[in-house]
Amino acid sequence: MNNEIHVITDTDKEIEEILNTLTKDYGMSTECLSHLLGVKSDGQKVEAPTGFVERSSFINLIGMLDIVPKEEPDFKFNAFLGVLIEVHKISAVTIAKFAKIPTQYVLDFMIDSSTVPIEIKYKLASVIMTLRFIFKTVEPKI
Repeated sequence: MNNEIHVITDTDKEIEEILNTLTKDYGMSTECLSHLLGVKSDGQKVEAPTGFVERSSFINLIGMLDIVPKEEPDFKFNAFLGVLIEVHKISAVTIAKFAKIPTQYVLDFMIDSSTVPIEIKYKLASVIMTLRFIFKTVEPKI
């Protein structure tokens, strides 16, 4: 059985390459991808949408998936931490208390994450992801 995904349109080879990388190199199933992307799949192929809005969303999601293995974890957590502080107005003090760490570590992480011990990063990341999940439902639409 061939695990390559073929985009059923005459469009971007780059999208097809990303889809193939996601399935071959990262083991994502076409069923998982079709569910996330909101498109049809026959188990081996993903049908790319043709409408402008649907196609834009499809391409954006593919791009985000492509970036996942390329970004450093601290970069992502710092971005999420920034959203919690700036958008949701949760203070560094509150986040530190939830993580059971000194506030200075939260501030240090925001400036230079390499100065924060890995055990502290783990506690902080756990709290950041939990709060991000909770507060995502009330984030303004972009």
